[in-house]
Amino acid sequence: MIREVQLTNFMSYKNASIPLEPGLNLIVGPNGAGKSSILLGISVVLGQAYTERSRKLSELIRWGEDQARISILIDNESEKGSRPFPQARSDKVLLTRVLKRSGDYHYLLNNKPVSKASLIEGLSKIGLNPDNMLVIMHQLMVGRFGNVSPIEKLLLLEDAVGFGAYRKEVLDASDRLQKLTTERETMSSVLQGTKETYQHWQREYEKYEMKKKLEQQLKDLQRELTWRRILRKEASQKRLEDRISSYNRKMDDAKEESESATKEHSKLSVELGRLGRELDTIREEQLRLERGRGFRSGALEWIQRTISLIQTIQNSSTQTIASIQGTDQLSQSLSDIAIVQQKIADTEKQHEVQFAEIREKIGDLSGNLIKTTDLFVESKIKSEVNNFKLSVLAQEIQELEVQLKLGEEELQPLKGQALQLGPAFENPRDLHDVTLELVAVQERLRPLAHLSEDVEKMFKSYGDMYEDLRKKAEVVEQNRSEVLGELHGRYDRWKVLIGKLLDELTERYNGLLEEVGGKGRIALKSSKDIEKAGLELYAGYKGNEPVSLDSLAPSGGERTVALVAFLLSLQHYISSPFRAIDEFDVHMDPKNRETVSRLIHAAARASESSQYIAITPGQLSLPDEQGVHVVVVQNVEGSSMVKELK
Repeated sequence: MIREVQLTNFMSYKNASIPLEPGLNLIVGPNGAGKSSILLGISVVLGQAYTERSRKLSELIRWGEDQARISILIDNESEKGSRPFPQARSDKVLLTRVLKRSGDYHYLLNNKPVSKASLIEGLSKIGLNPDNMLVIMHQLMVGRFGNVSPIEKLLLLEDAVGFGAYRKEVLDASDRLQKLTTERETMSSVLQGTKETYQHWQREYEKYEMKKKLEQQLKDLQRELTWRRILRKEASQKRLEDRISSYNRKMDDAKEESESATKEHSKLSVELGRLGRELDTIREEQLRLERGRGFRSGALEWIQRTISLIQTIQNSSTQTIASIQGTDQLSQSLSDIAIVQQKIADTEKQHEVQFAEIREKIGDLSGNLIKTTDLFVESKIKSEVNNFKLSVLAQEIQELEVQLKLGEEELQPLKGQALQLGPAFENPRDLHDVTLELVAVQERLRPLAHLSEDVEKMFKSYGDMYEDLRKKAEVVEQNRSEVLGELHGRYDRWKVLIGKLLDELTERYNGLLEEVGGKGRIALKSSKDIEKAGLELYAGYKGNEPVSLDSLAPSGGERTVALVAFLLSLQHYISSPFRAIDEFDVHMDPKNRETVSRLIHAAARASESSQYIAITPGQLSLPDEQGVHVVVVQNVEGSSMVKELK
């Protein structure tokens, strides 16, 4: 974190010290007062390659002076324990850059010379990359970012968040794929020419081989005819034997199935009888309970009538001594009848439980009876089917055995003839085919008479050459496939990372716009081609749906507010202890200036662990000015002066 900026003979500053605080530091003052020079001085000390005001650092030296000195006091502490600048043992270090008219620009650490590499290394340890465009956003950056194409926006975003390496990996793989594709096309052309010559000699060699085969074929055709007849007959006999064996196995299986079905049929018959008897018994019990239920129902009805009659008599009796005695007797009778009624009701409940159990048993037995009956019928059908199958198979076997005996009687004379012609011929062709070929062989040999052994030499020579080229082409194609797979993998990884980043950025971007009554989203365009992929921003205000900032719908002020919100949300994504934005409200009307100031205040509040510097030429009223450190810059007689507001 930067604690103080010291400027000596730098631009409009002769000698000034600018204190900075954690959180939001607001630097205000009129145009030309020297506000941006403070941020430019920080950029120069940090070694930032980009400067808005000058191409040569010597042009930043105050007019009439030989050298300028810019220093920043920063923390020399780290959460990991080791100091970012170990050569300094203090908790604070003073980084200085001296600019001379001669062009000598050297660095100092606590007023001792230090190399730029050491300074950059120390800054990287505290997470500060000054060349990241989002760490220090200079003047007019918002407008420039808004005017670039969606493709350039995405490139700037990738560069800002450090995703350039992923894009480079994809493009490197794409370049290698293009080179291998060109190599494959060249190899394919050479291979095709060699292949045509090779195929010519291959055809000649095939003719030569055919010639030798046909000459041998003439010697074998007669023998082949004879053995073809023998093999065909033997094959027929073998098929008959296989069918007989198959039918015998089927008969064995059918017998086993028939016996099993008969046993199962008997067993199921017994089970059906048992289930029927058990069902009859339970139904008799059910009938007994039904009769009891009817009796109890009638008894309860007559008891209820008797109780009603007695109660009527009680109500109509006169209050005499005799009637009082009669009333006591009636009450006793009512009590006795109620006891009997309760007993009958208790018995009814018990019998209802028994009745429910019996109904459940009847249901189970009925289900078992139906299932057993189905199995009984199925076993009977299976037994009858197997018996029919056995009779059919026996008849088939008898007929096949007769055919087998007749075939053996025909085969013996043929074998005697074949042994006189020569040894057995393996795998002879069909008789009709052999006969036709015997006639055609001589005709096929006539045009091949000119072929000699030289054909074989030429064929092998070009064959080796073609095979060597083919293997090389396979290697090229394999390499191309690997690079293509690598390209897809790298592209998918880039797309996943970009998608995740844009989801997070959209949430922050939309959150910032909500601070000023708006909403927005971020979309990736043409994501199938990394070189054509671009970033498109959307924003909407006053309850309207977000529209593209590249369209004509948003006004200039709305567009600027949205661009600032995006850059601030993206800036928040950068891990850095220090962030800054210079004159964000240039050319803005007061209303939009206030709107953007609230965005910056919200962005600074969201990153409490970071230090934020915002430079503006106007006076602002922020929602919560208690956490804002304000520095006022004025130019008095050509020199910039700094005043801190407490």
